[in-house]
Amino acid sequence: MNRKREVPPRLEQPPALDDPDAVVEIHEQAGAILNLDEAAVPGFVQLSLQEHHRLLSTHSGLVRKDAPESAVTVVYLPGLPKVCVKEIRWRGVGYGLKSLFRATQGQRTYRNGRRLNDAGFPAASPLALVRRKRMGLVRAEWILMEVIPGAMELDRYLVHRIDRQWTAEEKRGMTRLLGRFVGSMHAGGIFHSDLKTCNIVVSEDDPSPEDITDSGHWRPLNPCRSVRFSLLDYDDVTFSGDVTFRKRVKNLAQIFLSMPSAISGGDRLRFLNEYALHAGLNGAQKRQMARHVLRLVRGKDILYVGFDGDIIEKWDVGDSES
Repeated sequence: MNRKREVPPRLEQPPALDDPDAVVEIHEQAGAILNLDEAAVPGFVQLSLQEHHRLLSTHSGLVRKDAPESAVTVVYLPGLPKVCVKEIRWRGVGYGLKSLFRATQGQRTYRNGRRLNDAGFPAASPLALVRRKRMGLVRAEWILMEVIPGAMELDRYLVHRIDRQWTAEEKRGMTRLLGRFVGSMHAGGIFHSDLKTCNIVVSEDDPSPEDITDSGHWRPLNPCRSVRFSLLDYDDVTFSGDVTFRKRVKNLAQIFLSMPSAISGGDRLRFLNEYALHAGLNGAQKRQMARHVLRLVRGKDILYVGFDGDIIEKWDVGDSES
């Protein structure tokens, strides 16, 4: 049996910011966000891109993704703020030609992040966008984004709390907060086409330094602190006056199918109740929404990311349909 040979991702050296092929946008508030002098920001961006390339070259543990289409690293330079760098790679002439007629993935990410921040909706702030263009085509893009202190992806956060035997009241409170977050997002006309728990991060209000490990993960959490959610991977976020019923159902099903099965049917219904309250749904609309969501997830596997990789679980929705 012949197996398709995997082609390793092509490493591309980031351009110097003054390179003629480089197109650079730097957020005017980047210095304030990073707590750096404004004049130091371009140099910081350049150093971050170089470190990103070094991490990919050496396969460091700070590489979060290294795939043919994109790569993600967490860059930490001693004495400087930690940032996330997402690289969007060349995918051929056909893909490059599209950049002549519409916004690229990097542009969408940068602009959507800024728009979310301007709307007061929590998201990791985009700091800079660097693009390499040749013969008018975008060959590669690099986006620098802030790293929210102590943030953890929601799926891993849930695993973390479940492993530490959080109380039933804590779990109920978390599902209600998540419902409020998603409901407020939809009420504001914001739709994320891939709203899985790995694309939402959780952070504590004002985490103390001793709570955060060198890898950026929390030590045992303090249940007395409040938490907040923020969006990740917002290149496919759209803004409109209204999020359609079909899109609402899609997002809610994505959440259901990326939460550990230890989150019970009752907790999921609490999530839907809180969602409906903040999305502005009446009782009939809430029941209709719940029926469609449960119908859509029936018989499907739950998939989420734990600390040791992907986890697939079976979950029976039967006990939720009451």
